Amino acid sequence: SLEHTLFSQEEASRLYSKALAIYVLGVGTEHPSYATALHNKAFVERLQGNVEEGVRLFSKALDIRRKALGPEHSDVAVTMHNLGSCSRELGNLEKAKDLQEQALLILRRRLGTEHLITAGCMNALGLTLKQTEDYDGAVNMYANALGVQQRALGVRHPDVITTMHNLAECYSGSGDSEKANRIRDSILKLLEENQETLS
Repeated sequence: SLEHTLFSQEEASRLYSKALAIYVLGVGTEHPSYATALHNKAFVERLQGNVEEGVRLFSKALDIRRKALGPEHSDVAVTMHNLGSCSRELGNLEKAKDLQEQALLILRRRLGTEHLITAGCMNALGLTLKQTEDYDGAVNMYANALGVQQRALGVRHPDVITTMHNLAECYSGSGDSEKANRIRDSILKLLEENQETLS
């Protein structure tokens, strides 16, 4: 339920705050473990709607991770990707695009093009590009992410269907209603098949 989810998020935020205090005493504020706790707390703050606090914490985590792990580490890229998503939610689309493009380059090099984390970054960048009305760029990101997800998760997975929906919305925004409707028809078919499987 929504109440349970909100309670869980508040409890998670409280626990990460305790973890941060422990890491300060145990390993100091420049250790990767401290950065991880910052990153996780930032993620929860964003989920709770505290996006500006999320930006502050993600930014601190990013600085520490860059210094401790190097600029090409996948953890650095994941934090950049999340900071970009926060920036998008605050309306700073250019900053979001820059961060997510940098993150995607690192993830492709470090994790490969077929990794689900890479696909998640492509999805996030796709949304940013869609909001800037770069529909061609967004379609490219969503189509690539969709291929990775279909191969890794199967065609009926909820994440696959969500990406298909996002891709259809981009085609619709660009005026290609034929492709958009074709994807929507495929989504309806998949949802019906999933429902039959559960019946």
